[in-house]
Amino acid sequence: MQVSLVLENSIGPASASMDAAPARPARHGRRSRRIATTPLAGAFGCVLAFAYTYWFFVLTESGQRVENSTLLAGRPSTTDSVAGLLRDVDFVPLLGVTAVVLPLLALARRRYALAGGALVTLLGSLAAAQFLKLAVLPRPRLGDSEGAPGHNSFPSGHVTAAIAVLLATMLVLPRRYRVWAAVPGAVGVAWVAASTVVLGWHRLSDTLGAVFLVSALCCLAIAFRGTRRPSSFLPTATVLVAPVLVAGAGYLATTAGAEGGGVLVVAVVMAVLSSVVMVGLVTWLMLGDRHRVQRP
Repeated sequence: MQVSLVLENSIGPASASMDAAPARPARHGRRSRRIATTPLAGAFGCVLAFAYTYWFFVLTESGQRVENSTLLAGRPSTTDSVAGLLRDVDFVPLLGVTAVVLPLLALARRRYALAGGALVTLLGSLAAAQFLKLAVLPRPRLGDSEGAPGHNSFPSGHVTAAIAVLLATMLVLPRRYRVWAAVPGAVGVAWVAASTVVLGWHRLSDTLGAVFLVSALCCLAIAFRGTRRPSSFLPTATVLVAPVLVAGAGYLATTAGAEGGGVLVVAVVMAVLSSVVMVGLVTWLMLGDRHRVQRP
C-alpha cells in the first residue's frame, strides 16, 4: 500500500502537468494557398481584349479598311532605321536558350511552380499564337483590300516571342529584380511591336493580340501560384477593365488617324503604348503578392 501511494504521488503531478500543457498555436505560414482572384480577373480581361481586337479589327469592314491602309503605309524596304534592325534579330536561338535556362533558374531557387508558370508563359504562348493564327482564326475578305495581303497574321509571332521571353524571365526572377527587368524589357517589346508595323510585317491588331495573349497566360500562371491575401474590389476591377480599354483606345485612335491621314504614326504610337501598359500591368500583378509568412 505504501509503495502504490508513493507511485501515485510521483506520477500524478507529472501527468496533470502534461494534461494542462497548452497546445502549440498553429503556424500562420502553413495556411493553404488559394487561387489569386486579381490576376485571374486580369487574365479574363486580356481574353476579352483579345476577342474585342479580333472582332473589331479583323471581322468588320471598317476595321479591315483602317488596317489595310496602315499596312500599305508601311516601309518594307526600310533598312537604315531603328525598325530595320529587327531584320537581323533571330528569335529562334533566344527562345531555345530561354526555354532551357528559365526552368533551371527556377529549380535552382526551389520554385517549382515558377518553373511551370514560365514554361506555360513562354511555350504555351508561342504554341497558342501559331495555332490560333493558322488553324482557328480566319481573316475574311470584307470590301476592297486595296492590294493589302489577305492572309491572316493575327496574332503577331514576333511580338508574342518578345513579350513571352520578357514575362517568363520576370516570373522566375526574385521579386526585387523584376522591376529592373521590366523597364528595359518593356522598351524592347515596344520596339519589336512598333518595328513590325513600320516594316509592314504586321497590322496594329496583330501586335495587340500578341500582347493580350501572352499577358493572359502569364496572369493565369500568377493566379494559380496562389496567394494568402484577400482580394479587394478596386485592383480586381482595374485589371479586368484595363486591357479592354487598351484595345478600345487602339481602335478609336487608328480610326481617327485614318481619317486624318496619319494612320501609320498613330498605329506605331499605339503599338508602343499598348506594349508598355500591358507589361506594366502584369508587372504590378507579379509584385502584388509578397508571399510573406506571418509569425504569431
